[in-house]
Amino acid sequence: MPDRVLPSLNAVRSFVAVARHLSFTRAADELAVTQGAVSRMMQTLQADLGVELIRRVGRGIELTPTGAAFYGEASAALDRIAAAARAARAQEGGVLRVSALPTLTQRWLIPRLKGFQAENPDIQVEVSIGEHRVDFAKERIDVAIRYGVEDWPGAEIATLMPETMGVFCAPSLLEQGPPLLHPADLAQHRLLQHTTRPDSWRVYLAAFGLPLPEAALSLAFEHFFMIIEAASAGMGVALLPVFLAGDDVASGRLVQPFTETLRPRGRYLIAHAPGAERARRVRRFKDWLLTEVA
Repeated sequence: MPDRVLPSLNAVRSFVAVARHLSFTRAADELAVTQGAVSRMMQTLQADLGVELIRRVGRGIELTPTGAAFYGEASAALDRIAAAARAARAQEGGVLRVSALPTLTQRWLIPRLKGFQAENPDIQVEVSIGEHRVDFAKERIDVAIRYGVEDWPGAEIATLMPETMGVFCAPSLLEQGPPLLHPADLAQHRLLQHTTRPDSWRVYLAAFGLPLPEAALSLAFEHFFMIIEAASAGMGVALLPVFLAGDDVASGRLVQPFTETLRPRGRYLIAHAPGAERARRVRRFKDWLLTEVA
């Protein structure tokens, strides 16, 4: 068995500080203790090791040959301990890499992140946008927020929230255009399309027994935030997740002309690598997300 009878870590830290400065006073300042405390630590360490590490020369001090050798090894060992401590803390705090859907990031996640950061100042969140299914074994992403209905191989998933789709438009469209009181009235309006969900209008209308009026389909956009801007500019009627349109309705940029909504099969998901919740930063962020939608 290796010899594990170790000297006091505080005594070693004191010695390394003294050896670096060749001064008890400066070592005490660095360690934020009294000079007497450093002197006692040095006496303890030398007695423990049974050797002289430092000797007085005139009004100063110098390292003995044994002290010089011990200083090199002890200083390097303390550096390794500090590095190990930083790595361990990174498992608890450190950087949390989050990939989320574009509009959800812009309209929902970012406005709330201040609260998470206030509660967890040791966790640095790095946010990127994406819509693909993350391969957590290959990509440097800790948590992904996605929309879907399928299983996710190589990931643990939890439901963040279901989705409710509603119809929205600019107030001016109601004032100047044809009536828009029921889903059937949509046939008289321009329907803004979502290119990554091309069947969304068809599915919505079918839920109320209505056909898709192909002639009503209008401009198409890749992301919901683009559709929100187009709708608020009076360019057509938008089919949007209700939670993403809330702020625009509150500000008067959009209105919801009727209350008929649809809850699709899809849901918003929180995903991470299997077992990743053992890291405090992942666990805290996931719990925070679920609290935000509760």
